Amino acid sequence: MGSPRGGRFFGDNPMNQDRVMAQLANIRTALRCGAKTRAGGPCQCPAIWGRNRCRLHGGRSTGAPKGLGNGNYKDGTFTAEAVEERQWLRSIVRTYGKVDKG
Repeated sequence: MGSPRGGRFFGDNPMNQDRVMAQLANIRTALRCGAKTRAGGPCQCPAIWGRNRCRLHGGRSTGAPKGLGNGNYKDGTFTAEAVEERQWLRSIVRTYGKVDKG
C-alpha cells in the first residue's frame, strides 16, 4: 500500500530488488523460442506463455481476421446465380413497372 499521495511508505526500501530478481528468475526458466534466426542459430527469446514461439516469431499471431474484417471476404453478392437473379428481377420491374395505373 502506498501513501495517500501515491508515494511509498518510509519503510519501503527502493533498493530492495527481490521482486525484480524473482521476475528475472521466472524469465530465465521460461521455454525458449528456438526458431531459426538469420544467423542460423536458434532464437533465445522466451516463448509466449502457452505457445512454442516468441512474440517475434509468431507466438501472438491468431491468423487472419474472421468475417468482414478480412479483405478477401466473400459473401455471395457476385456469384453467377445472384447476378442472374438481379437481372431477372430488373427485367420484371421494367416490364411490369410501365403498366398504366389509371
